[in-house]
Order: sequence, then structure tokens, then C-alpha cells
Amino acid sequence: MGWGPLELVVMTFPAARLPAGIAAALERLVESADVRVVDALVVRTGPDGVVSAVELTDLPGMPPGWDAPIEGLISEQDMREISAAVATGEDAVALLVEHRWSADLAERVAGLDGVIVASAAIPAEHAAEATAGR
Repeated sequence: MGWGPLELVVMTFPAARLPAGIAAALERLVESADVRVVDALVVRTGPDGVVSAVELTDLPGMPPGWDAPIEGLISEQDMREISAAVATGEDAVALLVEHRWSADLAERVAGLDGVIVASAAIPAEHAAEATAGR
């Protein structure tokens, strides 16, 4: 089976609260058969505006030995774009995830001479707005 689509998900946290919020969520993702974390990185913008990357395993409170299976897919350009959304005193966690379920779907569709022609990620807040009051 081939790869499923990859999606880059970026979350921001006050720097002091980051490890507590992300550790449990990452453990659930790692256990999932339908989604796989391919790469992960913490992006920090210092008070001087300098952008740096920190591995998740270097944060206190993270599970020991947790590493993304393919590091380096989140590029320097991605870091620069992510840092533009990060305020001083905040950290951004960038997770590159593979939607494994979609690879299986694409394989089955191809077996029927079909092709998946579009895919889009819709932010949760847009879904909430669209379904408000239902």
C-alpha cells in the first residue's frame, strides 16, 4: 500500500504550557491505525525574533524515546511560515500526519478504475460555524 495524504497541523501554546497539553494527544495519535505522525517539530520565536526548532523529545514531560519516524520533512521554509503565526512567548507544534485510511480508500477506488480528484482540510471552526444551531 502507498502513502496516504500528508497534512501539516500547527498549534500554538504559551511556551510554559506546551508539554502538558501535547503529550497525551501524541500518545493517542501514535496508537492510531488510521493516522500516523510522520514528523514533528516545535517552532519558537525568541524575544529577539530569532526562530529556532526544538525536538519534542527535548521538552520536559514528553514521553522518553518518542520520535517521529521520518524527521526533516518539515522544512526551513515551513519553519519560517509557522514562525510568522507565533507570538513572542508562544511555541508552535507542527505535526506532519499521514492519513493512512485515505491510502486504503485510494487503492480501492483505483481498483475500480476510479480516481480521487480532490481533498481539502476544513478547519474545525468553519465546521462549527456551518452547523451552529442545528
